[in-house]
Amino acid sequence: MCVISDLISSWCKATLSCSVHMQDHFQNIVLTILVSAVVSIPLWQWFLERFGKKKAAFCGITWIMPFTVMLVFIPNLVVAYVVAVSSGLSVAASLLLPWSMLPDVVDDFRLANPCCKGYEAIFYSFYVFFTKFAAGISLGVSTLCLEFAGYDTGACRQPAQVAYTLKLLIGAAPVAFIVTGLLILLLYPISEDVRLRNKLCLEELRKQSCISSRTLEDLSNP
Repeated sequence: MCVISDLISSWCKATLSCSVHMQDHFQNIVLTILVSAVVSIPLWQWFLERFGKKKAAFCGITWIMPFTVMLVFIPNLVVAYVVAVSSGLSVAASLLLPWSMLPDVVDDFRLANPCCKGYEAIFYSFYVFFTKFAAGISLGVSTLCLEFAGYDTGACRQPAQVAYTLKLLIGAAPVAFIVTGLLILLLYPISEDVRLRNKLCLEELRKQSCISSRTLEDLSNP
């Protein structure tokens, strides 16, 4: 979802200029996305606490799909702002939920591999690396597609193929990636029940570790 947000935001201005002819509203639309994302963060926090992180991620990812398609097939100002608000909701979910799910993955790994310690940094660094790597690949491929379509950065008018390519990059490509992500998310094994069970098990292990350390201190200081 983070990669999709980067892809949409990167070509948002070009899409507004070539496909829907609303380049004058670009700054206002970006501001609407940012305000919507900031305001919706407490909403997503409440949602994940109430229904679980997996359901919250599923809803947050799915939310943007119909609105993205609307911008492609109904190119007008009202729809653009509706899409901006809905995009802000999904952007907030894509930024908040993966970072809140990573500790659950680390806890599950700790329980499955109790002898392995100090691997938390690997999980976080891998997540950041592959997110940036995928974003770079997607932007490179989309730039190459626009170059083949004849996109000219300094031109006032773009060929019809550019508008069609932008609609694919903003509409079809994100929907395809979202569906793929949802299929992968369905295989995510850490449900809310598993997360609570792992939390209780880790707390029990910490208590046992504290008791054993105190026992060793008592034995070493008769």
